[in-house]
Amino acid sequence: MSIVKSSKNKDQLLLDGYRYRRANKCLVVWRCCKNNCAGRVRFDGAEYIKVTEHFHAPNPEEIISMEFKSNITSGATTSHDPPRRIIHQALLNVNK
Repeated sequence: MSIVKSSKNKDQLLLDGYRYRRANKCLVVWRCCKNNCAGRVRFDGAEYIKVTEHFHAPNPEEIISMEFKSNITSGATTSHDPPRRIIHQALLNVNK
C-alpha cells in the first residue's frame, strides 16, 4: 500500500494490485482508476476496507510502474543528483 502522485499531481492509492483515485475530493473514499469499474475502498483511520468489488483483474505490473515513476519524479524534484543516480535509486527501491 502506498500513495503516489499521478502525472497531473493528484493522489493515487496503490493497494492489492489496483490503482485508486480520490472520489469527489473526499479524503475517505477512493475509487478505481478504470472508468468502467465500480471498485471502491474506504479508509477508516487505521485500514482500507473494500466497499465494492472490481470488474477486472489486478495489474501488479502497473503498480510497479507507477511506483517507479513516482520515485523518479520525487527524486528529481528533491535532490541535486544526476539523472543516472536518480534512476538507479528508483530501480533499487522498486525491486524491494
